[in-house]
Amino acid sequence: MPSSPPPDKSKEDRVKETITILNKLKEVGIAETDPAYQEVKTHMSVWVSNGESAVYKIDFHRHGRRGELVLPKRADRAAGLSLKMNAH
Repeated sequence: MPSSPPPDKSKEDRVKETITILNKLKEVGIAETDPAYQEVKTHMSVWVSNGESAVYKIDFHRHGRRGELVLPKRADRAAGLSLKMNAH
């Protein structure tokens, strides 16, 4: 018998994951005033509200990096932001 799909991520879990990612950005030296930080925050605020999965490409121009923000709908996956060096 096939198992049922995992439940949707709760709003409480989305809030916790958002706080974790935004705090990690500050820990690695990306200020709250940085346009890329603001873009991540905006996307995550929408995700907290609607719970829909999404993937965003974000340019961390001031830091020479590009990011991929992955926001899942299901509870079996965590939100994540990976930063990679820009190719020169």
